[in-house]
Amino acid sequence: MLVNGREILAWAVARRCAVASFNTYDLELTRALIAAAEAEQAPIFLAAGAGALEFAGFTLLSAVVLAAAEEATVPVAVHLDHATHPALVERAVAAGFTSVMVDGSALPFAGNVAHLQAARTAVGPWALEGELGGVGGSEDRAGSQHSEVPMTDPDEAAAFAEHTGIDSLAVAIGNAHGVYKGEPRLDLDRLAAIEAVSPVPLVLHGASGIPDGLIAACIERGVRKINVNTELRRAWFEQLAAGLALDGGRYDLPAVFGGAMESVTGTARSFIRLFRDGASGG
Repeated sequence: MLVNGREILAWAVARRCAVASFNTYDLELTRALIAAAEAEQAPIFLAAGAGALEFAGFTLLSAVVLAAAEEATVPVAVHLDHATHPALVERAVAAGFTSVMVDGSALPFAGNVAHLQAARTAVGPWALEGELGGVGGSEDRAGSQHSEVPMTDPDEAAAFAEHTGIDSLAVAIGNAHGVYKGEPRLDLDRLAAIEAVSPVPLVLHGASGIPDGLIAACIERGVRKINVNTELRRAWFEQLAAGLALDGGRYDLPAVFGGAMESVTGTARSFIRLFRDGASGG
């Protein structure tokens, strides 16, 4: 069922766990991710970024994702990820998206606040996510961790949330989109300081490649939504390659794509369980 992203955030806050936000690019990934949520009987954010919407076509991809969410037997929020242009935000809300992440992290603090204030009006009653600081790497592509990316300043977090009216805050604590160079190093003390002052739940981008123990530590420090993209694409590509190698010239598209979908579903289920149960050891 399609629900407001605020409802799913409230679910995670009440349980002191985190909900998964999975990026999708097409029908097959969308079906695989919904299957994972239904198998685990857990809510999810189903996210489409600006790059994915441009590649697949906004009308087609949004129709697929929204229809899949409406037909799901578990709560699903359809989320616009890393939007920077107001026109895209307005189009997504008009189409039926129930959650929007507006990325003004490249702007100075005042500019970021103004960007989110305008978005708050456009998004209306739906969930609005902002980002303070910067997350390295590149969304929709394999990225890397960059030490020069500014981290979230705990002294600014409370004022940022208050002045923007956001429903969740994406933090920068050493996390990065894409593939990490070496072992991820997250500033857990900084995260704890942000949690202490933030009036809204926290969001962690770039979870692919972060060890389970660090994920659990982030959940214990207030992270309630965790974004996963690269590990899903890795599962898709690896199984797709294996399926093509075994096809033997049959050109059996349902078999090859079906195997890749099953791999994505299994990967997504593992993340759902980790985010839901990891902090409590369940």
